[in-house]
Amino acid sequence: MSYALRNTIVLAAFLAIIFTVGFYLTKVVQPGEKKKLQTEIVSLDRTIAERPGLESQLKDSKQKLAEMKQRYEKRFKVIPASDTTALTYAYLNRVMNSSGLVKFDMLYQGPTSEKQYGYNTYNLKGETSYGNLYRFIWYLEHARMLYKVEDLTLTGHEIRNDSTGQAELIIPFTMNLRAYYSTAAGVSSGLTGSDPTFNKRVDIGLDFLRPLISSEPPPNVRGLVDVQRSELRAVMPDKIFIVDQKGEGHILKVGDEVYLGYLTSIIPSKNEAEFTLNEGGIIQRVDMKVRFGQ
Repeated sequence: MSYALRNTIVLAAFLAIIFTVGFYLTKVVQPGEKKKLQTEIVSLDRTIAERPGLESQLKDSKQKLAEMKQRYEKRFKVIPASDTTALTYAYLNRVMNSSGLVKFDMLYQGPTSEKQYGYNTYNLKGETSYGNLYRFIWYLEHARMLYKVEDLTLTGHEIRNDSTGQAELIIPFTMNLRAYYSTAAGVSSGLTGSDPTFNKRVDIGLDFLRPLISSEPPPNVRGLVDVQRSELRAVMPDKIFIVDQKGEGHILKVGDEVYLGYLTSIIPSKNEAEFTLNEGGIIQRVDMKVRFGQ
């Protein structure tokens, strides 16, 4: 092979390689890059077109966030990081400083946990006047500490005052009370300083439990158990143990006399006792159950 022919072949090979690379770059690589750049241009054009709307949304969001922070900083209710029976009992005594005396026995029913908060449930059983109970509940619901009253049961019960000999109305009641707490950041906060709610005067309105005509109950001269003011503590097959209105314990059997009536039946399977009472000529059945706590 002559020297000229060999150079010609080498030159042709280089030209073929250059042509192939150039074809690949111009027909394969560059169209893909062009398409990618066109897609980016369209995306940028869309972003530029949407920018005024996004700026408006950002402004609105910042304004709403500022308003929420302001409301949070000025919130009235406070939620402690924890709750105990002793803390709740102390708080209820604080409430009574404004509402007036409310006699009650408190049983802890247990905790309930949610995602961001929890609450302890307490069962309160007691008695007081209508006005004191109304104010007690009002302060619980409206004061700064977050407590909620649930399952409230109350009745009007006439008794004969041993000192004055006059008939008077008391309100036996039971209620479930929720004491809320939370350890979530930004939510938990303790009550500091005085609570202005306790300085507010509460108008109790009309006592709707007071009877239009008094039943004129007889005096309880024998100190019998006043069922509606007492608490059933234990139920056995043939007798019950009950704590009366004076805090004294009594063991009763079916047929035993109580104030205005007698013990009718005992239901051990339900921890329950049934009484029949004659209140001013009105015969009624009163069921009592043992209260359990944790």
